[in-house]
Amino acid sequence: MLTPLPIPENPNPYQTIKTSEIYASPWITVREDAFRHRQGAQGIYSVVSIKHQACGVVAIDDDDRLVLVGQWRYPLEEYSWEIPEGGGGLDESPIECMKRELAEECQLEARCWIPLGYYRPSNSKTDEEAFLFLAEDLSPCSGESESDEELMVRREPFSECLERISSGELTDGLTVTGIFMAHAYRKGLLPTLSDELQQRFFTTRVSPA
Repeated sequence: MLTPLPIPENPNPYQTIKTSEIYASPWITVREDAFRHRQGAQGIYSVVSIKHQACGVVAIDDDDRLVLVGQWRYPLEEYSWEIPEGGGGLDESPIECMKRELAEECQLEARCWIPLGYYRPSNSKTDEEAFLFLAEDLSPCSGESESDEELMVRREPFSECLERISSGELTDGLTVTGIFMAHAYRKGLLPTLSDELQQRFFTTRVSPA
């Protein structure tokens, strides 16, 4: 086991003077913190708190084709091709979230689920967490997407999807990270996740109501 990277004795240089909630919805909370830095500077830090966990699955069939989902992304005002993704509540484990999303979006289930990795997509502004899986041995199942989702599902050769990242055609964060992680895993270059980290893929953050 590797020795953890060092953390300074007093790592947090900020003193929070005041916290104000600016906006809240079922999906996010936005707050502004007035702070004083120990070097003397004062200012405002805006933080977006995400109420769901981001989850994605690199689903590959027996012909080495990657399952992609196409949809219009409102913030970008453009069409985006992505791996199957979803936002799981904190009372739902990442594996439960992605099994549900794969069924709803693609009408697929998988016999083999492998945790690929965990990361923070935007840790300078949000507290969002992201979990990525590799799914294999796919088969059809029943499932229905949400009424406000207009999705297109197709399968593309996995090797070509790597090229589509390099060309800038695939740009979604979960998709790019997931494809590269899956590629490294299949080449034997991605170390096995620690037991503690793997457990987070199969447990909830809070108890279901």
